[in-house]
Amino acid sequence: MSLAVAASFAQIVEATVVLIGIFVGIDQLRQLRIQRRDTAAVELMRSVQDAEFGLAVRLLLTLQPGASAAEVHARGRECEDAAMFVSLRFETLGVLVYRRAISLEVLEDLIGGIVVAMWVRLEDLAAETRLERNHPIWLEWFQWLAEQFMTRDRLLKTPAYEEHRNWRPDRAGVLRLR
Repeated sequence: MSLAVAASFAQIVEATVVLIGIFVGIDQLRQLRIQRRDTAAVELMRSVQDAEFGLAVRLLLTLQPGASAAEVHARGRECEDAAMFVSLRFETLGVLVYRRAISLEVLEDLIGGIVVAMWVRLEDLAAETRLERNHPIWLEWFQWLAEQFMTRDRLLKTPAYEEHRNWRPDRAGVLRLR
C-alpha cells in the first residue's frame, strides 16, 4: 500500500471517528435533557405532595369559585395563610414552566386542574393585593400559569383514566414522560 493510499485511508478513518463522536455527543445531550426533565418531574411531584400543601388546597377548595377577597379574609388567618402558601407555590411553578425548566404538559397532567381551581378562588384576593400594595406583578406567574391551562381547556379535557384506558408500558417497561 502506497503512502498516499494509507494517508487517504487514515483521513477516512479520522472523519468516521469524528462523525461517530458527534453522533454520540448529540445522543448524550438528548439523554441529559431527558434526565433533567424526568428529575424536574419527580421534584415537582414531591413539591405538591407534601402534607402542608394538601391541607392548604383542601381548605381553599371549601371556597366557591369566584370567591371575593373579603370571603377569604372572613375565613381567618388559616385560610389567608393557605392562600399565600398555595399561591407562592404556583407562582414558582409558573416561572419554571415559562423558563422551560418544567414541561407545561407534565405540570398540566400532574396538577393543571388544581392550578385552575385555586386561581378561580384566589383571583380576587390577588387583584385586591395588587391594588392595596400598588404591586401589579403580585402573583403574575400564578395567573399566567392558570391562564395557560384555561386556554388549553384543562377542565374540559377527558380524564386520564378514560383517555389512557388502553395505555401499556413500552417494551422496556419504563414509563416515559412527554
